[in-house]
Amino acid sequence: MKKLVLIGTIMASLVGVSAFGQGYFNFTGGKSSVWDGFSGASSTRDTLINVAFLWAANGDTAAVSSILASTSNNVTTATSSYSAAAAWTAILTDPNFTVALDVNNGNAPGVITSTATGGWIYKTGAANQIGVLNTVAGNTYSLYVIGYANGGNTALTPAQAAAAGASVGWSAVQSWQFNASTATLNTLSAFQIGVAGTLGPVPEPTTLALAGLGGLGLLLFRRRQ
Repeated sequence: MKKLVLIGTIMASLVGVSAFGQGYFNFTGGKSSVWDGFSGASSTRDTLINVAFLWAANGDTAAVSSILASTSNNVTTATSSYSAAAAWTAILTDPNFTVALDVNNGNAPGVITSTATGGWIYKTGAANQIGVLNTVAGNTYSLYVIGYANGGNTALTPAQAAAAGASVGWSAVQSWQFNASTATLNTLSAFQIGVAGTLGPVPEPTTLALAGLGGLGLLLFRRRQ
């Protein structure tokens, strides 16, 4: 019992240090930063896109860059045709990059919605700041922004969007310094993302659940043998 109490105390201390020392970032994007290329014949600026970003140690390369270095705002070109499923896999299983979690918002993913003019501004937390979990103020990190079709759900997280087969786009990787909450924050700018991609039929949730149960049953059957 004493060991458990001691471990619990240590863990609580680590959490406290992380919440106090994290880096802060002004997560905003100006007009025409993100474009919708999935709801019409040509790319448009609208509020149908959720935006988030991923970070890593400075100098790291994003796995999704192997598909395209970035998706420009001109998403109607042939060079912007790619598998959304493959892109999501590269984004969410990247061993280096992590979706930014906001310590000011219960460690939830830092997700915001695009504006009618194709910009965005993160309005949760203190003074539009996102305190990024596990980062350190004063350090420089690599980061890139993703935009994805929200299907009318402005709270849709990257993981939920991937599970739903949503179209996705991403920016090039850039280096940015995270600052303390009281400092003048670096503001994200000069990103242009076209949200597009191709994807086959997405299985319904009930189909996925049945497939999972079938796999579990097969595993138990083999174990009994």
